[in-house]
Amino acid sequence: MAVTPLAAPASDPSAAVVAFLGSVLIAVAALVFGFYAVANLRLNRLESQGPFWRYLALVGATAAMYGLLGVAEIAVESRLLTAFGHGALLLCIVFLAFSMREVYYNSALAPPPDERRFSLDTLRRVETAFVVVIAVEWLGVLLIEQLVVAQFVKAGGSLAFAAYGVVFAEKLEAVARGTSLDTLRRHLVPVLVCLGAVGVVDLGTFVGASPVVVDAVRSVFVVLVAGFLITATIRLQQNVVGLSAS
Repeated sequence: MAVTPLAAPASDPSAAVVAFLGSVLIAVAALVFGFYAVANLRLNRLESQGPFWRYLALVGATAAMYGLLGVAEIAVESRLLTAFGHGALLLCIVFLAFSMREVYYNSALAPPPDERRFSLDTLRRVETAFVVVIAVEWLGVLLIEQLVVAQFVKAGGSLAFAAYGVVFAEKLEAVARGTSLDTLRRHLVPVLVCLGAVGVVDLGTFVGASPVVVDAVRSVFVVLVAGFLITATIRLQQNVVGLSAS
C-alpha cells in the first residue's frame, strides 16, 4: 500500500487547489511567526528565556519549510519531497514541544531539581530518542522505501512529540498563570495539537477512509495550524512592542 503524499495528487484538481492554499497559508503564517520570534529573541533581556525564543524561531522555519514543500509536491510528486516534508513536520512539533519544556524548567516557580519526577538529563535522553525517530522516518522514506513503516513512524512520532509538549504546557500553566508567557502558551497549544493531527491523519487510509477524505481532513488541519500561528504571531508582535517601549 502506497503512502499518501504530503499534498493532494495533481490528478484531483479541486483537492490540489485546497492543498495548495493550505500550504501557502501555513508557509506565510510560519514565516511571519518566525520573524517575530527572532525579534523577541533580539529584544529579550532575560538570558534564561533565550532558548525558548530560539525554539520558536525554529518552529517558524520548519513550519514554513513544511508549507513550501507541500506547494512543491503539488507540482512534482517526489519521494525526496515527501521525506523532507515528513521531517520538517516532525521537527516543527519537536521544537514546539521543546519550547514548552524549556520555559517550564526555567520558570522561577518550577520545582527544584531534587523534587522533579524526571531529571533534566533524563529528559534530554528522551529528546535525543525523539530526534532519532525523525532520522529513522526520514531514511525510511528517502532511502529504504518502506513507505508504510515510515507512515506509522511519522504518526507515532507526531503523537508522542505533541503529547510531550502538551504535558509541559499544562505544567507551565500552574507556574506561569497570568503572565505573558502563559498567554502565549495558550495560543501555542492548539498549534501543537493540530500539528500532531496532521502527522496522524494519513493513517485514515489504513482504516478504510477514502484518500479524498484523508486529503481534505489534512488540509483542514493545515489551515487550522496557519490560523493558530497567526493568533500566536499577534501575541508575539504585542510582546515586541512592549519590549521596545520598556
